[in-house]
Amino acid sequence: MRVAVVGLGAVGSAALRFLARQGCEAVGYEQFTRGHTRGSSHGESRIYRLTYADPYHTRLMRHAFELWQELQAEAGEELIVPCGVLWMGDATDPELNAIANALRSEQVHFDWLNAQEASARFPTLHMEPHERALFQSEGGFLRASDCVRANLRLAEAHGATIHENTRITRVEPLPNSVVIETEQGALERFERVLITAGAWIPKLLPELNLPLTVTRQTYAYFTIQQGAETRFEPDQMPVWIEATRHFYGFPSDGRQAGVKIALHQLGETQDPDTPARPVDENDLAPLRACLERRLPEVSQTVLHTATCLYTNAPDEKFLLHPLPDDPRVWFVSACSGHGFKFSILNGYEAVRCITAQAP
Repeated sequence: MRVAVVGLGAVGSAALRFLARQGCEAVGYEQFTRGHTRGSSHGESRIYRLTYADPYHTRLMRHAFELWQELQAEAGEELIVPCGVLWMGDATDPELNAIANALRSEQVHFDWLNAQEASARFPTLHMEPHERALFQSEGGFLRASDCVRANLRLAEAHGATIHENTRITRVEPLPNSVVIETEQGALERFERVLITAGAWIPKLLPELNLPLTVTRQTYAYFTIQQGAETRFEPDQMPVWIEATRHFYGFPSDGRQAGVKIALHQLGETQDPDTPARPVDENDLAPLRACLERRLPEVSQTVLHTATCLYTNAPDEKFLLHPLPDDPRVWFVSACSGHGFKFSILNGYEAVRCITAQAP
């Protein structure tokens, strides 16, 4: 079966590897270069966690994590950095309680820590006396850009073909094939097409009027105070998340100096074909306030900033659908800013769906 994958970010790179591994003639198209920074899949770190306020996502993450472990083993390089995940918030925070209930229902072990216990265990993080924390050890971060590159390298090793700097402008189902057209006017025929173009999906499929919005998101790395560096390493510091407020941060990732902090809140609307404006002080001010609140051994000095895109669905659910009248073409997206950890599972399921029926 000849299958095209349009867009080679987190989902597309995984799908291309799965297709090639099962013997399909897999051809991937990337409008930029592999590992580019214009979309949603780049950077040194993305959280993986079992800690969700609903059991469904906890179950999904267990399956996704098995696929990440399989990728890491096949790639022969470190893609997963386990360090645990710590949620912090008011003792009565409803999100904290919902996470605890979901974990109990899935029989996932976790620890409740009061502010004194949390500070003793993780001295880099400050908590107020009225707060408590939920710690779950089966979490950490994925080396995002490395995961994408590993999927693509392994896809090629399994026989896939990759076309970089090749933008697809049209996908047209015909009676005996599906035609895709490049920006240069070249036409290619396939038996199946999988569209994994992230923020560009609405532009490729305008006739569907998909209710998706694309937003600009930012993050920054700040300087660790001299003498405190070892306390921020992954064996001593977890990924942390503020319940309800949704500021979050990472231990030192070993690649980019400093520590990364961000806010899971929708940014301004962004046209993906227009480069996002650089991070400015309006973006940094909330992060600086969070630093003062949570990380007393981190200074206000910024070492690195970056932007990425969220592709947001109204219900924050993933997209995994065929075209309304043609199951030979599917579109898939791990939407709404919590999807990288599930991207490999989305790619796996997309391949299962698109290859379910012989041409």
